[in-house]
Amino acid sequence: DLAGIWVAKYEMSGEDASGKNIPEPGDISALTSDKKLVSKPGVQSWRDITIGNIYSICLSYATDKESHLMKNSEWGAIAYLTHSQYGRNGHEIAVNESKDFYTGGGTEEAYKTNTDQSSTGNVYGIYDLSGGAWEDVASYIPNDDHSLSDYGSSFATLTESTKYATVYPYDGDNDGRESNYNKYKESKETRYGDAILETSSSGSSKGSGANSWNQDASTFPFTDVPFFVRGGAYMNDFRAGMFFFGSNDGGKSIYYSFRTVLVL
Repeated sequence: DLAGIWVAKYEMSGEDASGKNIPEPGDISALTSDKKLVSKPGVQSWRDITIGNIYSICLSYATDKESHLMKNSEWGAIAYLTHSQYGRNGHEIAVNESKDFYTGGGTEEAYKTNTDQSSTGNVYGIYDLSGGAWEDVASYIPNDDHSLSDYGSSFATLTESTKYATVYPYDGDNDGRESNYNKYKESKETRYGDAILETSSSGSSKGSGANSWNQDASTFPFTDVPFFVRGGAYMNDFRAGMFFFGSNDGGKSIYYSFRTVLVL
């Protein structure tokens, strides 16, 4: 049981020792005095880093507070709180449409006018939950695809969940989007609270299909894209949103960022 969690207010970014934003911190596995991990508005988010290195630097951010890469369950907790009367009361948050991946929807203090992108509708909420960059989370299927070891070797080599990463079931006979989604639905390992099954009707959104709440898309991990991603990116329409879930291979990409969580 936890007293609670602290979730980064914005997608993570990097800064140097002087506190200046580093637009491209790089694909590193350890933080240094010249490459710090922060969550601040109006700066470019940290992207182009493999999910394994993301996992490692999130763990080292604040070990005394059990810092770690956000999991699906924690994303779900924020999504439900945002959707509830304590957040937006059913009103969908706006997409962060910054093509340059600025946190809070724009440079400097743009977040102050972009409160429609906030989880609470004011400056005190969580931003970048819809749009900005897709967000990697520490959740995956253990289907033995090479991506798990190529890009996620720091944590994605196990077949059972740990404290900081969640392993999902998949269909070993037919490793496809919908079959894996159905396997999860039928499995004894089925979980609720991660905003997957309870907010979607399918694990295979194709074309203009929008099978999650708020008309968001839903694509369950499969074959060579075994990792979950959440939130969607700035260029997405129905694919961007709190209830969007998709998949990727965990490799470097300028379109994927992440968020750190602390345990209280």
